[in-house]
Amino acid sequence: MTKKTAVINRMFWSVLSAALFLPTIIARAASTGQVPKQSVFKLKNPIGAESFQELIQKMLGVMLDIGVPIATLFIIYSGFLFVKAQGNPEKLKEAKETFFWTIVGTAVLLGAWVLAQAIKGTIESLK
Repeated sequence: MTKKTAVINRMFWSVLSAALFLPTIIARAASTGQVPKQSVFKLKNPIGAESFQELIQKMLGVMLDIGVPIATLFIIYSGFLFVKAQGNPEKLKEAKETFFWTIVGTAVLLGAWVLAQAIKGTIESLK
C-alpha cells in the first residue's frame, strides 16, 4: 500500500468513526447529567427529522453539500495533472486514473441522490 493510499484509508476510517459516534456525542452533550424526576427521559431531536425518510433526505443533502464541491476540486486537480504530465505516459496514466475515479465517485454520489428521490416518490405514491 502506498503512502497516499494509507493516508486516504486513515482519513476514510476517521470520518466513518466520527460519523458513527456523532449521534452518541450529541445525545450525551444534550443531556444535563442529572436524573430527571419523571420516569421517562426524552431526548430532544437534534436532527429535526420526524421520519426515517426525512432523516435519509437530510443525510443525503449534507452528503451532496459536501461531496459536490469536493468532486469539483478533484476534477480541477485531475485537469492540473493532465497539464503537469506534459506528454509523459506515466504521469498521463495517473491523470487519467484520477479523472476516471473522480467521475465514478461523482456518479455514485449523484446516483445515490437519484435513487433516494425515486424511492421517495414510490413511497409517497403508495400512501
